Amino acid sequence: MTGAFENWYKRLEPAILIKVEDFHILGYREIKMSHIWSFLTEVKWRNVSPPSLHEGINDIMQMNIGQLMQFITTPSKKQVKQSLLDETLVQEVLKSDAD
Repeated sequence: MTGAFENWYKRLEPAILIKVEDFHILGYREIKMSHIWSFLTEVKWRNVSPPSLHEGINDIMQMNIGQLMQFITTPSKKQVKQSLLDETLVQEVLKSDAD
């Protein structure tokens, strides 16, 4: 958890749990509280100070599954892209050593 938001987690935990249960009802059973918390701290509140309690709860309740799934899957896409770039770089180095 990021420093400024550590105290907020306990206060917002009931709202996060409700949202997780909402997503489970919709069939997204793999969603965890940590996914929602990471989305909030890394995306929603990235460049702002911790919101007031009612703003934080509103942000949680207004979150939709599309936003969350995009957040969850984006790092893996970046890792795959980086892996392909690394592999290409290795091939270029090996090719230049062979020449």
